[in-house]
Amino acid sequence: MSDSPEKDGTVTDSTVTDSKVEGSTAPGFEPVAEEFGRLLAQERDARGQFCAYLRGQRVVDLWGGDDIAADDLQGVFSSSKGVSAICIALLVQRGALDLDAPVTRYWPEFAGGGKGDVTVRVALSHQAGIPGVEPQLTLDEVMDHEAVAARLAAQVPHWRPGKAHGYHGLTIGTIMDELVRRVEGIPIADFFRKEIGDPRGIDFYLRTPEDVDHRVRLLLRSDPTPEQQAQAGPPMAPDSLGGMTFSLAAASGHAELMPNIRAFRASGQAAAAGVGSARGLARLYAMCLGEVDGFPRLLTDATIARVTQIQTFGEDIVLRVADRFGIVFQKADDRLTYGSHQAFGHDGAGGSIGIADPWHGISYAWIPRRMSFPGGADGRGLGLARIVRECAAGRPDTAGRPSKPEG
Repeated sequence: MSDSPEKDGTVTDSTVTDSKVEGSTAPGFEPVAEEFGRLLAQERDARGQFCAYLRGQRVVDLWGGDDIAADDLQGVFSSSKGVSAICIALLVQRGALDLDAPVTRYWPEFAGGGKGDVTVRVALSHQAGIPGVEPQLTLDEVMDHEAVAARLAAQVPHWRPGKAHGYHGLTIGTIMDELVRRVEGIPIADFFRKEIGDPRGIDFYLRTPEDVDHRVRLLLRSDPTPEQQAQAGPPMAPDSLGGMTFSLAAASGHAELMPNIRAFRASGQAAAAGVGSARGLARLYAMCLGEVDGFPRLLTDATIARVTQIQTFGEDIVLRVADRFGIVFQKADDRLTYGSHQAFGHDGAGGSIGIADPWHGISYAWIPRRMSFPGGADGRGLGLARIVRECAAGRPDTAGRPSKPEG
């Protein structure tokens, strides 16, 4: 694949000259680079990669910081979920996976613990009541798909499925992976590379191959100010529902971030092990909305409507915040200001974001070098995306167009 703006058919002929920002923007999108430069000049650790597409054309391709390159790969934590969700959406589109079928149609062992009636829809919208298992998972178990799948299949739900929702931080990846294995006969990481990533030149990996691992930059831990720490409140207790979800008790004493561990990146854990570049993540979401560089659209409007329809909203009993979910995908809300009400995608604990917004015809990705604090969608990336939308609205070729998807 080619990542050069001059070779991919995208108009990006405004070269950035700011010494702190590298890359290019399409005419009319220069304010995005200006804002990126301001962030780098005024804020600690604002460095990272930002890429955006408008109606199939790459209009922003920026990176900044003295240790950032355009083709660096970084772990994106739960932004991996959005990539895995696109695989699920493709199987739904093909008729290979029925959202309203019980999970047991594909995975009979899932009936353990009284889960025989749980549908795929409920299981993939954080409503199944199995955000974790007891005793808590060790890191070695998290990296062993078969071990986690067996324990999930036997687990009694921690709440009645469908009566509440709580973020299945790692286990929703296992559920997605097992469904793909049962339907397609291969792990979801292999399905993504075979059906989507390799044929379309997408610089993202749910399982990092050895031949690209040298491109992976290790994530830097967050470095909050004393004021930020004071505002964040107390951390999750290891024996809480959230602590169980993230296996905090089992992980105590483990110092390294999961995406920085080669074995974890190679595990293909579908919820959190992905690595990629902002170029790759934005390109993937752009292909969900339309043709890119001659490659046909990946998902239809009808499929996007089905998998991004809000399935649950309100207080998340694991994260203890208000949120909204489609089929795996996060939906925009007052906290996650991704764009229009149609916007879908996922953020990651480190601050990364990968989003498609059918209403505006925009897709974008932000991958910061240092983890954000307290975690989740980084306000800097959200701010850059807002400016992209403003620039797109002012373009002569989009002025007066209906601001909603065609078809």
